[in-house]
Amino acid sequence: MSYIPTHFTWPELLSESVYRELELLRRLDRCALLLDDRILITADRLRARYGKLVCNTWPFGGQHQFRGYRPQDCTVGAALSQHRFGRALDLVPVQATVAEIRADIRAHPELEAFEHITCVEDDVGWLHVDCRNWDRTRRGILFVKP
Repeated sequence: MSYIPTHFTWPELLSESVYRELELLRRLDRCALLLDDRILITADRLRARYGKLVCNTWPFGGQHQFRGYRPQDCTVGAALSQHRFGRALDLVPVQATVAEIRADIRAHPELEAFEHITCVEDDVGWLHVDCRNWDRTRRGILFVKP
């Protein structure tokens, strides 16, 4: 069984078109299949640790819909982005700053909240975390510039 997030709804994590298609087909039970369990667990743990984190805003009348899962035909981001494989999220913290969270991840990578994070983007105004195939045991968490 796939992990079901407790602190995020599916519209917050999926694009509007993907969510609406699954809703129309009455297959919302398939939402979890689009996202890696590790990124869903990480999202919940980060929200529990830092308070509210915003992903997609389209469900609330906002413009962002590709900060979570990006379908293959999406024109936003790189062709092989971890978002397209359901392994990345771009989060905007409300009760902490991105810099504070990145510093915490750097200082305490062993914490359970960060267990599945293998990559973090630096120098962007949001928190990009992903769980790409990267040997963090030997090489640590990868911090990249987009």
